[in-house]
Amino acid sequence: MTAQDVGGMNVDSLYTELLSEISKMPVIDTHEHLPIAEGERDRNTDVLKEYLTHYMSSDLKSAGLSEAAFARVIDPTGPLLERWKLVEPYWEASRHTGYGRALDISVRGIYGIDGVNRQTLPALNEAFLRSLAPGHFHRVLKDLCGIRTSLLDAWSEGFECDRAFFRRVWQPQRYVFAEESAAKCLSAVERLSGVRIRSLDDWMEALSCEASDACAAGVVAMKMWIAYFRPLRFEDVKYATANAEFGAMLRSWEKGGRRGDAVFQFPPASQDFMMHQVLRLAAEKHLTIQFHTGTFEGNGNTLANGDPVLMTNLFLRHPNVRFDVFHMGYPYYASVSALCKMFPNVFIDMCWAHIISPAASRQALSDFLDAVPYTKISAFGGDYGFVDGVYGHLALARENVSRVLASKVRERAFDSERALRIARALFYENPVRIFGLNDL
Repeated sequence: MTAQDVGGMNVDSLYTELLSEISKMPVIDTHEHLPIAEGERDRNTDVLKEYLTHYMSSDLKSAGLSEAAFARVIDPTGPLLERWKLVEPYWEASRHTGYGRALDISVRGIYGIDGVNRQTLPALNEAFLRSLAPGHFHRVLKDLCGIRTSLLDAWSEGFECDRAFFRRVWQPQRYVFAEESAAKCLSAVERLSGVRIRSLDDWMEALSCEASDACAAGVVAMKMWIAYFRPLRFEDVKYATANAEFGAMLRSWEKGGRRGDAVFQFPPASQDFMMHQVLRLAAEKHLTIQFHTGTFEGNGNTLANGDPVLMTNLFLRHPNVRFDVFHMGYPYYASVSALCKMFPNVFIDMCWAHIISPAASRQALSDFLDAVPYTKISAFGGDYGFVDGVYGHLALARENVSRVLASKVRERAFDSERALRIARALFYENPVRIFGLNDL
């Protein structure tokens, strides 16, 4: 940014001042995949396995690292520096992406070590292994990050979590689409709910029962990541059509002995119908529903499935549902801005975004602030499977927000006092309101 004067203050100085104040503000972290409690952390690990398995693996493989070599790199039983030698060229090619930068920032801020490289790796690994002792969650999430609570989308059954750090999010996705097989979903739901699934009505009853259990357990939102598997367009299907297709599927399953390992998928009509049932429950239970939109974790997928414009009919059909649109829809963030401007029930969530592309996040936030009421934007969700990454991501998010707000002050859109008020809303007040976190 070129230094210019704003009311006698150099713009670079204004950015520094804003960042200093914003770094003191409380944070609501809108999305994490961390273990449900610190005691659940993987102990069969080291710094390479922990840091490279989630997110950074995508950039390393995109840069050319083979699957076989990657498997060796994250095997903690192998010699540390030999594994580093395998990954080093791909790390160096990727270290300036958002994923790489976040890790370097985390290492400096948490351990006082100058980034990830051949010289620092042995000391970093020793420090990381010491961090597996109790208290590291509190130090990172509370002491260093100032996070009041994180909305936890855990990779586990049930709704348990350490409420000192988290509020749980419920995934009702298996009632719509099966990640692996519909038979596995049907068998699991029967086991957990005690409902024998013989009809679409039974399936809806099981969904309703799980929703009641989730709310009783204190969940604060729903989450859908279905774009990984199919487009986000869901037609308004009649009950009779969905019932007929679902019934035919069940009869076929019955003939095969109701095996849990049978391979088949829910029929398209029942998928669309059940999505609308999920959204009706979201309205009934007053739960905001988070939708993955935009790009995907991992290597290889159908990007167009995540286009948030495909959800327009859902926004129209369910005006009483609060839709939290994840990842600012990257790379469709201009569409997200337009949708949020048009629909009172649509909100922008920048979780994951600042490490996908720091530059795109700044550009998008600048547009959001020009086009959308700032009360509809949540600035941060770490979206990490390991705790150290949250620190680096939040540091990037605070820098991005500070730079965008400083540029708005330079443009005289508002003054620095207003900028700080907006920042507090983005990081704290907006998600508190959007997710009903009134107990904080």
